[in-house]
Amino acid sequence: MKKKTIIVMVIVLLVVVVVGLYGTYAASGTDDTYNVTLNNSLEEITIPSGSSKTIIYHITNTNNGIVQYGVVYSGSNITVKIYDNSENSATGTFDYGENKYIKLYITNSGTSDSTATIKTVLGYENGGNLIIPSGYTLVSEVKTSFATFITNLYTNATKTTVTNNGITYNTAPSVGLMNDRLGSSSTDINGGNIRYYGASPNNYIYFNCSDYSNQSSSTCETWRIIGVFEGKVKIMRDEVIGSLAWDQDKNINSSLTTYDNDWSTSSLQVLLNQKYYNGDTAGTVTYYSDSTGGTSTNLNMSSIGIKNSITRNLISDTVYYLGGSDSSAIYSDQFYSYERGTTVYEGRPTTWTGKIALPYPSDFGYAADLGSCTAQLGSYNDTTCTSVNWMKPILGTSSWGWLLTPPSSYSSDAWRVYSSGYVRYGNNTFNESGIAPVLYLGSELGIGSGTGTSSDPYRLSVS
Repeated sequence: MKKKTIIVMVIVLLVVVVVGLYGTYAASGTDDTYNVTLNNSLEEITIPSGSSKTIIYHITNTNNGIVQYGVVYSGSNITVKIYDNSENSATGTFDYGENKYIKLYITNSGTSDSTATIKTVLGYENGGNLIIPSGYTLVSEVKTSFATFITNLYTNATKTTVTNNGITYNTAPSVGLMNDRLGSSSTDINGGNIRYYGASPNNYIYFNCSDYSNQSSSTCETWRIIGVFEGKVKIMRDEVIGSLAWDQDKNINSSLTTYDNDWSTSSLQVLLNQKYYNGDTAGTVTYYSDSTGGTSTNLNMSSIGIKNSITRNLISDTVYYLGGSDSSAIYSDQFYSYERGTTVYEGRPTTWTGKIALPYPSDFGYAADLGSCTAQLGSYNDTTCTSVNWMKPILGTSSWGWLLTPPSSYSSDAWRVYSSGYVRYGNNTFNESGIAPVLYLGSELGIGSGTGTSSDPYRLSVS
């Protein structure tokens, strides 16, 4: 969801005598879907039925002295939680000159629109109680973001180190998570992305649901969690949507049969971010493959595409990296660096910003248990590697599986996973291979229930 321009209005919230001194409070707020206007000592926000809003509440103490503060709320069927990744808590002490940035998550569980009233309250400096107005509730409950939930699984688990290509990684076998150290031993052992790895980790999640109030196998698709990257959860569909060309320009202009490996303009990128993204209104799409566009596949987007606007609002715009390598004699850490590098075919972009793409070669590489799979990606057909990589049954099928990355010295090839399990390029992008869409969930999305197993996938907290 694209951010609207933040409009900050600074006003005096409240002037109260506290133990002989005045505490002057100013506040500003914003929301990534609308602009919040603060009104004197309170903030009133209309929350539609069954929906939620997230705001940043900014309070500043502009006068001398220490006071206690709290944030309270009221409203019919309204609940307010503070995010666990908020800079500050919703209660505490407040010294002169301090700033409090509090991220609040407001939900209306009712069947009609309701107004949430958010207010700052004060207490005495020396242990006195906060002055809670009648009809208000103190914000105290924490909403855990999904990314934080997964991070905590890794952080709190017992670690075991493994070494691959000279890099020592921290793994948490009990929860099937590892830290990739950003592909470099110069990064702290716990300082990189957190990824699911191994034969069958508990990384199943319900997504693209027709009914988020009743998430099940009959209302949702099953996806898999790749990991946590820069505060966002990255997920991949558990089944391919079809075997399609990476690029065949006949899909964009019927008079063309050209093709190349520029993801930013490729026909597959356009398909995923337009017809697939708007699946509930796109109907049936005919998609062409092979060198002349002579092979066609009918795709029922109402069945396989994104089902509704609720799901679309969960998908985050993200920068995808398009750097590449020409060598299959390469390890996961090396490919991670190449993907984020600037080595590309002449004239190709190094990044693309959008919603839906494909897995990286490094995603496939790091999905293996590096403690037992010590091969380079071009040799991932080793039986040990194929048996300890949860992505292999999705991408390494008889249809093979396209990856996002092109080589750097060729204009019309792209990397893919072969049925035997190895990762190589060398096939023109007009050829058909399996397509498993990849996307990032918004950083503020919460976890509802589930254990992540195939029989009990995680359920997102979607209001």
